[in-house]
Amino acid sequence: MPPLLHDEPTGPTVVVRPSIPVEIEWALAAAERVEYRRASPALAALYDDTPGLAERVSTFWGKGAGMTCGGHLELLVLAHHGGLLFVDDATILLASLGDLCAAAPTSLPLESEDHDDRAVVLDRLARLRTSPALRRRYVDLITEVWAGLRDGWERDGRPAVEAAVAARRDLVAKGVPWPEVAGKGCDFDGLLARLIDRLGPGDQFAIVPAYFTHRGLLADLPGLVVLGVRTDHYGAGERARTVVLARRLKALADPTRLAILSSLADQPRTITEIAAIFSLAQPTVSNHVKLLDEGGLVARAKSGSRRELLVARDTVEEILDELRLVLDPHGAAGASRSGRAAFPASSQQSLRQP
Repeated sequence: MPPLLHDEPTGPTVVVRPSIPVEIEWALAAAERVEYRRASPALAALYDDTPGLAERVSTFWGKGAGMTCGGHLELLVLAHHGGLLFVDDATILLASLGDLCAAAPTSLPLESEDHDDRAVVLDRLARLRTSPALRRRYVDLITEVWAGLRDGWERDGRPAVEAAVAARRDLVAKGVPWPEVAGKGCDFDGLLARLIDRLGPGDQFAIVPAYFTHRGLLADLPGLVVLGVRTDHYGAGERARTVVLARRLKALADPTRLAILSSLADQPRTITEIAAIFSLAQPTVSNHVKLLDEGGLVARAKSGSRRELLVARDTVEEILDELRLVLDPHGAAGASRSGRAAFPASSQQSLRQP
């Protein structure tokens, strides 16, 4: 289906497109950001099910060659340079990726990036252009990452993206201004508007609903400004995440259990000690502890002959992160992934919202 275009009298040409390269770029970024994996069962499974993959992705470019915000902007540059940024079939991208690397561009303005990140991206492109061995490793890595995503994409991702693209194209067709099509919070501290203002005749502003996106990303490419936004999906992946959160919150939704957890945050205690503190029968305490345990909220430890309970602090942090994500998706919890945020400016991942 050809892209739907709408020319606003005082604005850019707006297109709404899916993008496999954007999907993969977010998956690569998740290798370095555990919060991205917590927010996406598909990305969590990708790295949990493939031992060592996260390390291979995050260390691929070597020490000192990372972007401020992490991520792999070079992939979007390569796809755009080869006219494949908006493909929705990964086999097309993967079949051409080696050739795209060999013909990587030598200079780019990349105005969405700061000076250091721009230099990192250009260095990566130069290395891919000049090293056949590195190109093979790069293509193999991208292929491996996509292999772990493919089934989830076809089952859940593609339908979610198609629905989100159709909905936003409908807004464009109705003449809705681009800030409303892009969605709230997608201004990157004013950088998005400045980049769009610089677009010339025939240039495009592309809004890319993406299934694996954590929040959003912004990239300035030749003749194109790309805004990656999260699909408005609440399908299987979203339900899987919120089901776990709801179960944990249910375990907390009792004043006695919450008080028990608070006492354990003060110091580890045995069931006998908890029963004495709260004047409860031990079987009653055991039932409360069982529910907290099922929610992953308590851990057990031995101290000599004592069997103590303590707060599972990692789980508590996850609950707080998930609540922020669910209740305040564009708030302070997502401040810059060097540029993905409610959006301080820095770089593609300047522009990437965390």
